[in-house]
Amino acid sequence: MSRPRQTIGTFGDIITRIRPSGQFEARTHYRDWDGQSRQVQATGSTAKAAERALRGKLAERNQVQPTNGYLTPDSLFTALVTYWLDDIDAEDRISKTTRNLYERNMRTLVLPVFQYLALREIGVVRCDQFIKQMAKLSYSRAKQSRVVLRLALELAVRHEILPTNPMDHVGRLHREPHIPDALTSAEVNKIRTAIADWEGGVGYVSGPRPDGQLGSIVEVMLGTSARIGEVLAIRRLDVDVTSVVPSIRLAGTIISRKGELTFRQDHPKTAKSRRVVALPTFTSDAVLRRLAMSRDLSPDGLLFQSRDGTPLTTANVRRQLRSVLGEAGIAGVTPHLFRRTVATAVNDNANVELAAELLGHTDTKITVQHYIRRSEVVNPATAELLDRAFARDKR
Repeated sequence: MSRPRQTIGTFGDIITRIRPSGQFEARTHYRDWDGQSRQVQATGSTAKAAERALRGKLAERNQVQPTNGYLTPDSLFTALVTYWLDDIDAEDRISKTTRNLYERNMRTLVLPVFQYLALREIGVVRCDQFIKQMAKLSYSRAKQSRVVLRLALELAVRHEILPTNPMDHVGRLHREPHIPDALTSAEVNKIRTAIADWEGGVGYVSGPRPDGQLGSIVEVMLGTSARIGEVLAIRRLDVDVTSVVPSIRLAGTIISRKGELTFRQDHPKTAKSRRVVALPTFTSDAVLRRLAMSRDLSPDGLLFQSRDGTPLTTANVRRQLRSVLGEAGIAGVTPHLFRRTVATAVNDNANVELAAELLGHTDTKITVQHYIRRSEVVNPATAELLDRAFARDKR
């Protein structure tokens, strides 16, 4: 009957003998990480000293696992981060924007806490406490930290640098229930008036005069539910205002990265986000006005662009919107608020499925959780139903 094979990383019986020199030698067979069994030996002045030296060699050998060539469990976390980012670049599966976001979150949120730690020192307790501390600051920081820390340690497991990922056992993040906000019709018209006054020169002092784009951008967001980046990426060829039902094709987004010129990406956030949206009258009117004012008549020309003909940045539009409305005493309005407002209006007047389709969502759960303001008013038909069910007997 054959003897069962040793598990990788284990050794057999230790045999001790005296060498002709008078030194004691301890040896055993150790099964390496490549599956091969090799003899390991050590010497000492006594049998116990030789055995201690051998066990020390085995302990060191047990820590050496097949890796990328230079990372081991004793490597610093900073070395893993560099290796992880290089691996992302080599795979080239995620967008450069997402890759840069991962690097930023890793360097600003995670590295300040983990940079001086060896990989073997990063356990479940340390990771769990770190995420909990981040959650005390904000849910967003905790979530972003959790994502990048998990991904980096997951790579260390895949490449056999660590045996397990401690992030697999970290407690779940809990977020306070959030009810999406949305604008009312009166609030929308108040915003329209504030922008129209500003574009009309009310209170104008100095500087470049408004070019009329901000109001049109808002009307397009209200009529399409498009993200601000998608709106700024609309080209003349994406617009159809001559058909019986005017429409806009949302097929790109604006990208701004540090150290690079802002550019139009030829696809939106997701594949589902590429869509053709029929336009309400107020949006088609705004688009017609914008087309008439545009100096770039090429099909690929952007509907909204700077005076130099370059793409507008989402950051500048947000800043301008905040400034204009702030002067009118209106606070808290962001481009994304218009998206939630549209979703709420469509849901209230039709259904959540139509709202999700308009927003370009693949799952209505996202629409309900993040975009639709829940009404506190229960359908009054319940009163009539209960009257019929539990009416008091007439005496």
